[in-house]
Amino acid sequence: MKVLSIIAFVFVFLTVSKSHSQELELSGGLTYKYLLGKQRALYAPVFGFEIGAARQEQAPFSADMIAWGANVGVFKMHRTDSEGVGQSQQIVETKAIFRYDYYYNDYFSFFYGAEAGFSFTTLQSDQPMISSENNSTQLFTRGIIAPNGGINFEINRYIALYYKLQYDLGKYFGPQPNWGSPSSKWNHLTTQTAGLRVRFW
Repeated sequence: MKVLSIIAFVFVFLTVSKSHSQELELSGGLTYKYLLGKQRALYAPVFGFEIGAARQEQAPFSADMIAWGANVGVFKMHRTDSEGVGQSQQIVETKAIFRYDYYYNDYFSFFYGAEAGFSFTTLQSDQPMISSENNSTQLFTRGIIAPNGGINFEINRYIALYYKLQYDLGKYFGPQPNWGSPSSKWNHLTTQTAGLRVRFW
């Protein structure tokens, strides 16, 4: 429900912004996340999805475009080691986005940018969990900064397919999930996303 409220707020905000002769862009994609470092041995790569809304406007002094807005992603990351069988992390990410689109021709544009925000993690288990600080009632918060780049295939002025490659660097604020070593507050991963952008002029 909180995710839907965030999406509704972003949509209304950007729709109001559109009154300044700009355009609104909605996007959605399938996402594949892959942990790096020592945690790679504990958690399996994960599929999820992300949806976003952005305001697009022409870049100063060029025919390219810039976009800014927000997105929300939902993922479930499973433990793979023998001690963590049946345990997983349910993750919701909320991030602000900035993107610069360089138009190569009528069909392709390249983009680069960054995302920054927070992820909220709850622990889940297929087996009853002993009451502790690491149970399903606790919410773990992680700050994220994520540079990215990719390509758009412009079907027409309203619809584009996109592929995005992103590096996520994050740090937990306060307690962090601790199901054994490693338990560093820092972690990093790569994210690949393929999806659809829909624009309203």
